[in-house]
Amino acid sequence: ASVERRAEGTEDMPFAFPVRVCEVQLPRNLPASSATLGGRPLPAITSSPSTYALIGDTGMRVKPKNLGTCAKLSHEKLYGIKQCAETVPFDPKLVEGHYQATAEWPLESIMDRAAEEEPDVVVHVGDYLYRQGPCAQGKGCEDINNATDVSVPGMWGDNWHGWFADFFEPSAALLASAPWIVLRGNHESCGRAGHGFFMFLDPRPLPAEWTADYCIERTDMYAVPFEHEQFLVVDDNFVEDVDIDDFNYCPQTGGAVQGKALSLSRYDDKEQSKSRTGIEEEIGYFAAQFRMLEVASQSHATNFYLGHHPLLAVVCYKGQYANVDWTLQQALAANPAVLDRVSAAITGHVHFFQGLVFENHSLPMSLVVGNGGTLLDGIRLAESASVDGLEAFGGSKVQRSFSAGGIFGFSAMRHAAASSGGFELRSIQAGNSGSQPSDMWAATFPAVRGSRRLQAATGAAPLPAWV
Repeated sequence: ASVERRAEGTEDMPFAFPVRVCEVQLPRNLPASSATLGGRPLPAITSSPSTYALIGDTGMRVKPKNLGTCAKLSHEKLYGIKQCAETVPFDPKLVEGHYQATAEWPLESIMDRAAEEEPDVVVHVGDYLYRQGPCAQGKGCEDINNATDVSVPGMWGDNWHGWFADFFEPSAALLASAPWIVLRGNHESCGRAGHGFFMFLDPRPLPAEWTADYCIERTDMYAVPFEHEQFLVVDDNFVEDVDIDDFNYCPQTGGAVQGKALSLSRYDDKEQSKSRTGIEEEIGYFAAQFRMLEVASQSHATNFYLGHHPLLAVVCYKGQYANVDWTLQQALAANPAVLDRVSAAITGHVHFFQGLVFENHSLPMSLVVGNGGTLLDGIRLAESASVDGLEAFGGSKVQRSFSAGGIFGFSAMRHAAASSGGFELRSIQAGNSGSQPSDMWAATFPAVRGSRRLQAATGAAPLPAWV
């Protein structure tokens, strides 16, 4: 196979990528170390993977609003952050923003532990680059700053230094262990880190006249087929969240007590940047993407939905449980049969782990793997299984659940024994101070949902328990 140059950037800011990116089309089956690129042996490629590592939301969260030195902000933005128009001497009372200390960012240890699973394929559900600006004094992340001028990108921003420090360097062991399926998160939007995403990770060809300024808001869904299953990838990077109080205020009762989960409409959210017409356009767009997904799913009996924003998850909202993501669920409601051939929905965006198994597998298993290293959400349920019994999207009831806030980790998914024909899922805590890596939760789910529902409807033999 011939190696081709994909892109070669320059040192021109703000998208300074003074590196060359190469690509090559490899066979679907490739023994480990049988090929090299740049002198480095490539991992094995198989058309029949048995083990997958699932991870997301991995970058170190540094999102400054005021470094403590700004009296007035301008309307100008760099990597999505408003710049300072009028500086003053440092005042700690002025400091605003989100700052994750370097010592509290365990990505390298998480990636190293995931590599020990010896996955055949790695799935990253997006949000690689969280370093949108410099670190304020006293926040423990000052080592990412430019030592000469804090306003000039150091180890942060949508440039080579930012991407290397926040993703490539700490992920080296897992990058070397297996091929990856890479999704685009909201932190890879064009206003944040989309330019590096298209240069390094997006699987589509770049334009012939590519420059580092290249970034587009939307890309169509696509499929990654293997012999026995395939992954259906949806780009939802531009979806705007409903303002839901950081998921901190959770019910102290179980899902069965509440009964039905709330549906939080963007139409009722005064913080939305788009008009009702704009929101309706997005719903229509995703309805069309889901129709494409349904067509693509026909080639395989087993499919996995991959997106960044949760598709079928449950979060906390003002002491109650709520469904997310509203925009995607509105698009699904127009054609719920889209998911008939989907066994699990694997997503991220919210910074915790959650697994939901629905009664009679009426919906795909929902997995949120957003606990991959970035600053975690403060969700604190009364019990890890508190969502059990809740009536979630489309009236489907949660049979078994596990939600864990404040715990870093990743998940591993593998084919179960041949006699069962399903998949085994393990959520693994790793990178947590004072704790050795260990399994948090395990579940088993069917490879095929649709035929099982058909068996039940036609009065066939009773179905075996999967959980």
